[in-house]
Amino acid sequence: MELSSVFSKTAKGLDEVSTRAHRLPARVRALLIMIDGHRTGSQVVALSASVTEGKRHLAALLNGGFIQAQSAPATAASQRATASPTLPDEDISLAKSYVVHSLHELVASADARALSEEIAKAMTADELRQHFGRLRVVLGAAADQKKAKLFLEKIALVLD
Repeated sequence: MELSSVFSKTAKGLDEVSTRAHRLPARVRALLIMIDGHRTGSQVVALSASVTEGKRHLAALLNGGFIQAQSAPATAASQRATASPTLPDEDISLAKSYVVHSLHELVASADARALSEEIAKAMTADELRQHFGRLRVVLGAAADQKKAKLFLEKIALVLD
C-alpha cells in the first residue's frame, strides 16, 4: 500500500457508507468516510487517532475491497463525473469539524469557543488557514502541549 496514492471508495465502500451493511467498526468506518478521491493515504492517516492505527485501518479497507488506489488522474475525473451529487472542489467540512472538535477537547475557554464559531463559518481552505495564527495562540493555553502540537501538524498536512 502506497500512502502517496489517492484513494477512492469502491461500490462496496459507498454501500457501507450509506447502509452500514458490512458493519465495519466505528473507527474503520470513520476512516472510510474520509476517503474522498482527493486525499492521499498520508493525509487520511494523519486524521486518525494514531498513525499506526490509521495505516492498519486503511489497509483493512483496501484489502476488504471498500477503497481502491486511483491509477491516474483521469480515473478521479471520471469518478467525479459519475458520482452524484457532485461536491464542490473544496469541501472543507471534515477539516472544520476536526479543528472545532479538537479545539474544544484541548482548550475549554471563551476564546476557544469564539474561535470555533469563526472557524465554523469558513467556506474555503484559505479562509480556514487565516485562523491558524489565532488557533496557535489559543492552543498555547492547552494543558497538553504535546497533543496541541500534534494537532497543528495534522491539520497542516490536511490543508496543504
